[in-house]
Amino acid sequence: MRFARITLGLLLALGGLVVAAAGAFAAFWLVGPDNTISTPAREFDSSGLAVVTAPALLDRHGPTLRVTASGDKPLFVGVAQDLDVRDYLSGAAHTRLVNFDPPATFGTQELKGRTGKLTPPGELDWWVAHSAPGSQSLAWPIQDGRYDVVVMNADGTPAVGAQVTFGVQVNRLFGICLLVLGAGVLVLALGLTLILRRRPTKAPEKLKDTTEIPVIKNQRIPVLVSTAPTPDRNAPAYRVSPFAPDRVSPFAPERVSPFAPTPAAAEQLQSEEAAPEHPAAQPEPIEHPAALPVPTEPAPAQPAAEQPAPAQPTPAARPAPVRPAPVALPAAPMFMTPAAVARAKSPALIGAGASARNDRTTYDVPSIAEPTAESDGAETVPLADSPEFVKSDEAVRRTAALLASGALLLTATSCGLVPAKNSMAAVDSRPAVTLADAQAVVQRYNEVNNRANQTRDAKLAATIEGNPTLAQTEAGFVIGRKLDAAGKEVSKPFSYTDPEIGAPQFTAYPMRFVVSSGVSDAPGSRQLGVWQRESAGGPWKLTHSVYPSKSVEPPSVDGLRTPTVADLNQLRSQPASVAKDLAAYLTGGAKSPQAKLFTPSPGLAKLLELRAKSKASDTAEPYIASVTDTFAPSGAPLTFITSSGDALVFLSLTERYLQRVEPGSNAYWTSGEATAFSNMVKYTQNLYQDYLHQVALVIPAKSSGTAVQILSVDPQLVGAGGA
Repeated sequence: MRFARITLGLLLALGGLVVAAAGAFAAFWLVGPDNTISTPAREFDSSGLAVVTAPALLDRHGPTLRVTASGDKPLFVGVAQDLDVRDYLSGAAHTRLVNFDPPATFGTQELKGRTGKLTPPGELDWWVAHSAPGSQSLAWPIQDGRYDVVVMNADGTPAVGAQVTFGVQVNRLFGICLLVLGAGVLVLALGLTLILRRRPTKAPEKLKDTTEIPVIKNQRIPVLVSTAPTPDRNAPAYRVSPFAPDRVSPFAPERVSPFAPTPAAAEQLQSEEAAPEHPAAQPEPIEHPAALPVPTEPAPAQPAAEQPAPAQPTPAARPAPVRPAPVALPAAPMFMTPAAVARAKSPALIGAGASARNDRTTYDVPSIAEPTAESDGAETVPLADSPEFVKSDEAVRRTAALLASGALLLTATSCGLVPAKNSMAAVDSRPAVTLADAQAVVQRYNEVNNRANQTRDAKLAATIEGNPTLAQTEAGFVIGRKLDAAGKEVSKPFSYTDPEIGAPQFTAYPMRFVVSSGVSDAPGSRQLGVWQRESAGGPWKLTHSVYPSKSVEPPSVDGLRTPTVADLNQLRSQPASVAKDLAAYLTGGAKSPQAKLFTPSPGLAKLLELRAKSKASDTAEPYIASVTDTFAPSGAPLTFITSSGDALVFLSLTERYLQRVEPGSNAYWTSGEATAFSNMVKYTQNLYQDYLHQVALVIPAKSSGTAVQILSVDPQLVGAGGA
């Protein structure tokens, strides 16, 4: 038992020491009170434009990533989705970190490419986290998906040199380490207690509590010299062992002792018991039975009147055998059922032969261990029910429960700290822009556009607009400089108000989002525009912009998405076919066969009416032989699926208004917007005017049964001349 206790104590002490050391090392060396595990600073040098991590390095999400960089130049530290970083650094030389071996070993890969300056990273809005101006560190809760960490020069120039430290902050990690430390100390203390604990010295217990029968050496058991007393009438029909009178088996068969008295002797003993004993004849008690001599004097004489008649001896009679006095010996433990214990203690079974009486000369021989009143009622119980066993078993159970509870607590808390594995699909997808970034784009457009309009600066406008909107703006600036050379009729500043943003999901560039907003200087209309980014390093530019009347209700841009093949198959017509039908409709006029396919906007009806009047008046001129007006689709339509399943389509149309000159005549532009593109040049073949139209329309689903609704058609003269 002692060996097992010491062995268990050694194991617990060793395990507790290891756990406590690990907890202390983790708490005060690896983690610290900020709950952050950090790598040592590592020097990264790249002749390219950036140092970037591979998406596989951030394959778990949940904890907070902390990155700190330092170098000779101002550095930029940012985190973005891999699709943005990949497009931004496409074709550029940079260094990629492809693997990490703790504590600070990184595998790198050098990618060759151009080393020209990139767009400064701080001007881009697709970073999910980046360092603030003047700072070179960031903290970002890692998200599920494919993300990269980028370290580069703040101005986008090549030759990056930085010392970078990566850290992961896990909530409650320091507390868990302290808990592990405390658990280790507790287990260590428990082990030392088991090793050093000594069992207390107990006082000698009475022989009744021992489980062994003591061996009596050199001791004789005194016997009675008188004849055996008459057996008790209530005695059972079996005999009691003289060596264990307190243990009686109710199942033992009756055995005839060779020392049992004959019937005549038993009758004589019974008559002697009836006579009273003489008080003076009783001997004094003897302290030790072994020192007693065997008495030989005869018993004192009794009066003749009281003496019984002597029994007539028979020839076959034998003298009564001498029977030793019963000695109470401690019983060995018996494993008996409660029913057996109760039956063995029954008055009918206990007491027969428990003591021997002799009315004649007897010696009271004390037993080796006389049972006391307490021992008379004591029960023999199994070992598993003994108090000592119960106490030790309870201590073991409590210790096991304590260790199990601690292990369960540590397991539960530690498992909750393990970051979850990324589960997002390998194909990256994200909204084109966040709501805040889209509003910032619109706000910047308002500011830059007003400055460009005031100075008619096409280069400045090109930083915020793309074709076809930029083509219309540049043509307007050309016309404005021609018709208002003094700059007195420049447009007044205006802005797009209360923009509503529709940002579909994209998996690659270019990316686009739609804005529906009011116009500060045109309360009777709204602006519906598309902003597009060609590449991750490029700016957002307004590419399509129309101004539908407020009498026309545009669809909601909330929930816009890019179309799938299934979405397009649900439409009444495909966008490209609608563009061709619309061109044919405008070319043929209101009476063309395609007119029934469309519901025209007020602006379109007005345009058709104006073109019909122009044709009639120009044909009436003597030097104009004929007039034709032809529309054609330009570029691919941009299609978005609304939440209702309809398609919001933006497209462009070109228009050539052609006047054929009569043979022998010549003509030239003398006034109007066309003079900005043709300076008093005489043409003998024809005169032409080129227009660029931006159109927004809604293609309904097949099930609706309605026509295509034209939201707005916005023309702009972009050229004029002749032949």
